[in-house]
Amino acid sequence: LGRLLYVDYVYPFELAAVLLLVAIVAAIALTYRRRRETKIQDVAEQVKVRREDRVRLVRMPAEKREG
Repeated sequence: LGRLLYVDYVYPFELAAVLLLVAIVAAIALTYRRRRETKIQDVAEQVKVRREDRVRLVRMPAEKREG
C-alpha cells in the first residue's frame, strides 16, 4: 500500500496532504480570531463596584385590590 501511494499516486497523495494542512491552518485561524460580539467580563469593573450602585430598593405603597 505504501509503495502504491508513493510511486503511482504521489501527486494526488501530496495534493491531499497540502489540502489537509491548509484546512488545519484555517481551522486554527478561525478559532483564534477575536469577534466583536463576544462578551468579555472586566473583573476590575466588577470588583470596584459599590453596593449602592448595584441594587436599588424602591419603596412603593401597596395597591388595593378591587372585588
